[in-house]
Amino acid sequence: MFSKEEEKKMRLEFWQGFDAYCKTMGKTKKWILQDTGIKPVNLKFDIDRRQALVGVDIISHDQERRLYYYEKFESLKTILQTALGDDLYWELEYTLAEGKEIARIASILPEVNLYAPETWERVHSFFFEKMTALETIFLEYRDFIRYKPAYGSN
Repeated sequence: MFSKEEEKKMRLEFWQGFDAYCKTMGKTKKWILQDTGIKPVNLKFDIDRRQALVGVDIISHDQERRLYYYEKFESLKTILQTALGDDLYWELEYTLAEGKEIARIASILPEVNLYAPETWERVHSFFFEKMTALETIFLEYRDFIRYKPAYGSN
């Protein structure tokens, strides 16, 4: 077990290492992540003690709105699976640790650990490869995903 300060330091080292990895791969711009232009849709990196994931979180208190965006991504399933792999995790009703319900679509890398530096290289490569593919698809289909007159511009 690590102290909170040690965990904080390791998290910082992990993300600084990922930033350096991205630069070596030619990534000069920031990742889209929450700045998708579609309020309920966030692109996401995450790593904990068991796994890493790259995916889409659809965050809205309105269940109908979550379903709308989830179905938009579901209609792109073949494209997403071709780019990210057939083993995508699709969860319309995913509950976060704090109890908030969202929809999540993710590619998961098991058996890695934020606090095990020997796994970081695999995670950095996984994050870069999957998020590059996900961003490319998202940018290409953003207008298709966004459109719904009942919800205005988003």
